[in-house]
Amino acid sequence: MSTVGHMTGFRISLFALLLLAMAGPLPVNGNQDPVETGQAANSINSEADEARLPTTKKPKKKKKPKDPNRGRILPIPIFITEPAIGEGFGLALAYFHRNKDLPEETKFASPDSLGDASREHAPPPTVTGIMAAYTNNGTAAIGIGHMNSFKDDHIRFSGVVALADVNSTFYLLDHPFKFNIEGALAFQETQFRFGDSRWFWGIGLSYLDASIAFQVDLPDEDKLPLDLFRSDVSNIGLSAELAWDTRDNTSMPNKGQLFELAAWRYDDTIGGDYDYWDSRLKILSFHQLHEKFVLGLRFEYATISGKAPFFAIPWVSLRGIAAMRYQGERVGVVEIEGRYNFTPKWALIAFAGKGAASSNFEIIETEQNIYNFGLGGRYKIFEAQNIWVGIDIARGPEDTNWYIQVGHAW
Repeated sequence: MSTVGHMTGFRISLFALLLLAMAGPLPVNGNQDPVETGQAANSINSEADEARLPTTKKPKKKKKPKDPNRGRILPIPIFITEPAIGEGFGLALAYFHRNKDLPEETKFASPDSLGDASREHAPPPTVTGIMAAYTNNGTAAIGIGHMNSFKDDHIRFSGVVALADVNSTFYLLDHPFKFNIEGALAFQETQFRFGDSRWFWGIGLSYLDASIAFQVDLPDEDKLPLDLFRSDVSNIGLSAELAWDTRDNTSMPNKGQLFELAAWRYDDTIGGDYDYWDSRLKILSFHQLHEKFVLGLRFEYATISGKAPFFAIPWVSLRGIAAMRYQGERVGVVEIEGRYNFTPKWALIAFAGKGAASSNFEIIETEQNIYNFGLGGRYKIFEAQNIWVGIDIARGPEDTNWYIQVGHAW
């Protein structure tokens, strides 16, 4: 989870990253179709009952099989392992809506057959949820969010509203400084498809109304109270976005590419306290090199200019590295990931990456070699919605951390 900051890095982090958390696995289906098996068994039992019972009694009605594509309510325990805010626990209640794009004739098919029935480029899953969480450093958050697509995936929407009380750390000359940020935040992003192409254009809104305080370590190791330096801040921004998406699905892609370019303008004319530009580029590429092996490539670049608050300065986002650990006016990340699907529902992944951060202000630069590598595993918990859950263990320059993941980490 990220601390409160720029909404591209933090955009859904206090809610969605918690909402998309660990969930208990469902039973794995065997090769035999459970629907057909149940129907055959009911048919045999009914015939036997009819032979034994008097003709005046009616045979038992067959039970209608459950629709594997039905909407599902999932209580999700949240295990928070982000080093920037400590370790903690929470609970989310998520509703994964019915996949409206599956053909009607497949709605009573077996879960194993649903993947074959879905179209080549599946839309994002539709999810609504509420959550609350707390960590051992005093960070707490509550929120509600929704993600949906409309008009045959010609419109994509995501939005979050949350209250948060975050204790975290930023670094000057590789020296940590603790801070607290408490308040309300909201984020929404809407994308519109160009005709029937893979191109989208979008608009976004980022809103933060909070108070910030700092903690200073004195030479005698006493610490000044956070509230000593508390001040109120407001940070409001609007974005224009362009995207190209050919991925076969957004939850756990096997092939295709994603290109996203976003320019955010934060300005006091729309109610904020700061004036700056925040521009971001994201490129993902997935290649199915073998029936069971998928190669993923990632490149991200962010730059900022103007009078921006410290929490909005871009940071290197890699598994194994705490949020806001390495910040700069210009930040870049490259990462490679291999995924081996050794069964239809289980996958093993390995990943490694490299980051860089530079700035015109030497005070926020670092001498560290920024890198990560690690291993992880995934289990497909919902077949119809293509929802995967799992754990990643990652090593960075300074520490080893573990993360609960739902869907792809990128």
